[in-house]
Amino acid sequence: MKTAIICFSQRGLNIAGKLKTGLKKSGHEAEISVKSRYIKNRDVHCVTESLNDWTARQFQEKEALFFIGACGIAVRAIAPFVKSKDTDPAVIAVDEAASFAVPLLSGHLGGANDLAEQAAFLTGAVPVITTATDINQVFAVDLFAKKHRLHIMDLGLAKEISASLLSGTPVGFHSDFPVSGNLPEGLVRGEDTKLGICISVRKDFLPFQKTLRLIPKAVVFGVGCRKDTPEEAIKQAFLQACEKGRIEPLALGLTASIDLKKEERGLLVFCREKGIPFQSFTAEELMQAEGAFMSSAFVSRVTGADNVCERSALLAAGDGGELIVGRQAGNGVTAALALKDWRIRFES
Repeated sequence: MKTAIICFSQRGLNIAGKLKTGLKKSGHEAEISVKSRYIKNRDVHCVTESLNDWTARQFQEKEALFFIGACGIAVRAIAPFVKSKDTDPAVIAVDEAASFAVPLLSGHLGGANDLAEQAAFLTGAVPVITTATDINQVFAVDLFAKKHRLHIMDLGLAKEISASLLSGTPVGFHSDFPVSGNLPEGLVRGEDTKLGICISVRKDFLPFQKTLRLIPKAVVFGVGCRKDTPEEAIKQAFLQACEKGRIEPLALGLTASIDLKKEERGLLVFCREKGIPFQSFTAEELMQAEGAFMSSAFVSRVTGADNVCERSALLAAGDGGELIVGRQAGNGVTAALALKDWRIRFES
């Protein structure tokens, strides 16, 4: 996680140093900035621009911001740049006596609550958590979604679900995937409630009158293509495969193909824009995939494997994976979709 720490005094700098050391041990790329004319330190960045300009840049570049100082300073600094809880970075304020660590923004989705607790452990402060679901020990759907890497389709409905649970009103729960452990208090199986949560990769599947769709990154896109196929053609092939199977495109978590395509620019651009990894297999590995596949003598002569898209999708899906959209062809691209053996576990 890319993290910025700003302080305004020597005492604040001492706290910032403890934070940086501890955060780096847990994998953060942490850097310290000092906004003070009285501190000259070659090991930290001395901010000469306005605090407003510094904050604007950090909102674009960082995933977490720590202000070592008064909450008011932090609030005034971030106020012009706050947009949405699913895009704003985590913001935490720690006072200069390290008495309290206060998450100010993106407590769940951005991880500010967890970071405040981590900062408290590192500095001796007390974490001040004010999120309603946390202090009332109620299931938090946004935190659950983050933990399981689920895309929240409607943040407004997520808020409504939290309000319903806080008021003691049951919320429905449906999952297309195996679930282990006991459902949290307030969640009920079945479709008898008007408001509910649905975990599925199916497009527009709405089992409740008001359905909050949570989308897992469980779909694998297997693809074969001609040399120098443009990214747009690959994107269209993927969307057409999704439409064929009524699959939500946001469920895409991995793209796979034969190793002959591991340097194919269009494929790499597609994966980079989607923010997903690309996995490749040799022809021999593809031919070891078990299942019934559409065979092509031409593809076999060219690549050594009789089918690239279906075999690569199924192999990349791993043990227990299944093919959900068979070979689709057009514009020099073959496409197939597979579903991973994806599961959910609630802590008992």
